[in-house]
Amino acid sequence: MTIPIAATTPHTDAVVAAIQAIPMLVGRARRPDGAGWQGSPGTSTFIRYAVVYPFGGIPDGNVSEPYEYLDYQAQINLFGANATQVEDAADDVRAALIGRRLTVPSRSTYPVRTPGGPPVRRDESVTPPTFMAVVEIAFRSQPA
Repeated sequence: MTIPIAATTPHTDAVVAAIQAIPMLVGRARRPDGAGWQGSPGTSTFIRYAVVYPFGGIPDGNVSEPYEYLDYQAQINLFGANATQVEDAADDVRAALIGRRLTVPSRSTYPVRTPGGPPVRRDESVTPPTFMAVVEIAFRSQPA
């Protein structure tokens, strides 16, 4: 007998859709097209953006339904031209996700929570420097 395990891709789809609705450009494990500097770095407009890095999902359940639940986690890296832009982006992402029940086909989700994340940091490896914030999220789902 094959026991179905919930796929993580629809969960990532739900996270991406919630961020796109902010609206904000978002990529999956890569910078989205059209994001960042729109011309000469440092003198043009910088379009803030998010990159979602899913950790995947950990199945959980009980003896009769060992894979009933899926504990999903992701790291969302946010990028901006300055500290204010990236802090605003992190606030917007938290408002779009934390405490909300995301729509995942054929699943019922628990509210998104955040276990924390590192502070805003300045990336000196690029010229001009940019800023990055990280929002970590987690939520559980079960069959609808």
